[in-house]
Order: sequence, then structure tokens, then C-alpha cells
Amino acid sequence: MDLVSDEIGDVLAGEIYVNAGLDPAQAPGALRVATAVLGGSCLHAVARQDLPGRALLQRAGALWVIYYRESLNSRQLNHAIAHELGEWFLRCRGYAEADVEELSSRVAAAICVPRPAFMPAHRQYGEDLTRLSESFAVSESLMALRIAECLGHATALITRRVVRTRGEAHDWPRTREGWKELVAQAREHPNGLSVRNVSDSKGRVILRFG
Repeated sequence: MDLVSDEIGDVLAGEIYVNAGLDPAQAPGALRVATAVLGGSCLHAVARQDLPGRALLQRAGALWVIYYRESLNSRQLNHAIAHELGEWFLRCRGYAEADVEELSSRVAAAICVPRPAFMPAHRQYGEDLTRLSESFAVSESLMALRIAECLGHATALITRRVVRTRGEAHDWPRTREGWKELVAQAREHPNGLSVRNVSDSKGRVILRFG
């Protein structure tokens, strides 16, 4: 694995946990981490139509505020707050705007599923993606990528819009058609490559070696 691609989320999230004074092994969740770092009044629920996305980070004088849609379920809220918290941290550290979006996704995953908490959970639940996702209040998509980051298995999450890869380097397809062919091949002749559908989001597929 490449530190820049897979481990930097853990490093940066670890710094956030230190600033929050919280133990990542307890996986307290993004809302508690955010209020510990930004203050107890940093989270504000708003109507769905008042936000273009699930959450929005804004500066209010000397304070930072995270607005979020009141209609979000617990998993969506956990990830949305973690993502905005990651953006806040990266901007405060002076990261270029082009790097903030990609890195904040990795930081958010490590906030929601800290490595010190993931490892004992994995020993308990093994590869049960549903149980792991429930344990950390995250989507199965996030958990599948997080497993790859923590364990190193070459993994690809294929959605209708994008393909995200994690874990060990692999010569993955470069086109959408190539991905379709690989999925079909894995279903017919796995040859070390497993394929599974994501049960909590239609149309998503996980490919994994190992």
C-alpha cells in the first residue's frame, strides 16, 4: 500500500482524535468528535431544501459551523459530519483545494472507522460486511473501502458514477466497459477475485482480491 493513498487518512484522523481528546479505539462517532473539536454548538440541522448537499461547512466569525440536512439517517449523518470535519482540518492545515475533496473522504472514513477500533471488530465479525457497517454506523460501501485500507486487499467499489479503489496496487481496468467485463468474468470464473453486491445501495458492486 501507498502511504499517500491509503494510510494518510489514518494519520490525519489520528491528529483530529488527539485534538478532540478522544480515544479512537472507542469509535465515538463523527458527531462527538466534531463537537469536541469545534465546540458543542457547531452542528445545526436544517431543512433538506436549504442545503445543496448533505452537509456544509461554513465559518461564522471565529467559529466553524457544520450545517446538515435534518432528514439524514444515522449512517448518512455520521459520514456527512466526518466529511465536513475532514475538510475543516485539511483547510486549516493549508492543503490545496484540489486535494481537500479526495483526502477528506479518506479522513472521514478513518474518523468513522478508526483503525484501533476496526481491528478488534474485524476479529469479532470477520468479513460480515453488514455487521461491521452496523457496528460503526456507516454504509457498506464505506466499510468495504475501509476494510481494504486497513487490511490491504486490492478492492474496487463500482458505482453508477465512479469507481473507487483501495488496498494493494492492481492493474485495474481503465474504462467503464473494462469494469463491466471484469465483473462478468469474476462472476463466471472468480480466479481469486470475489464479487458481491452492496446490500444497502442499489447498483453498487465490490470487487476484491484475497
